[in-house]
Amino acid sequence: MNKAYLFALPQLLLSATLLFATLPAWAQDTDAQHNQLTIRGFATETPPGASVGAAYLTLDNHTDVPRSLRSIVLSQHPQATASLHTTEHHEGISRMRAVDALDVPAQGQLEMQPGGLHVMLHGVRLRSGETLPIQLIFADGQILELELPVKSLMSDKKHRHHHD
Repeated sequence: MNKAYLFALPQLLLSATLLFATLPAWAQDTDAQHNQLTIRGFATETPPGASVGAAYLTLDNHTDVPRSLRSIVLSQHPQATASLHTTEHHEGISRMRAVDALDVPAQGQLEMQPGGLHVMLHGVRLRSGETLPIQLIFADGQILELELPVKSLMSDKKHRHHHD
């Protein structure tokens, strides 16, 4: 028998064992991404002189069970906070209000957008071209991590708003 083959055999067996031991975890992660939620979004750069920014997400629920987004954690910025908000328009004035949760209907979509639902970012300075790592916390205890690209400000929409 070839001595080179005998020398490589233990390494080959170890590699095969590690591959098969991690295969179920890899398959579960892939399944979870494709069969439960599809999430996409972005954050906007922080305006000059401001301490507050915003992020916008779209969540597509591919299950027959409604989901409830309870909070968002800024994992790389422990001094900063994120809160879920809605915007109400009344007599030409936009008022932003914090909400406890945002629901994603079964087989449905939750879409955040400027002038509507959004994530308010407090205490973090963001510049266009950066990424913002976040954790989404759901009512069932699931935590999903993702990185949002930071986009430049859109200054074409001017509005008055008040925080309550």
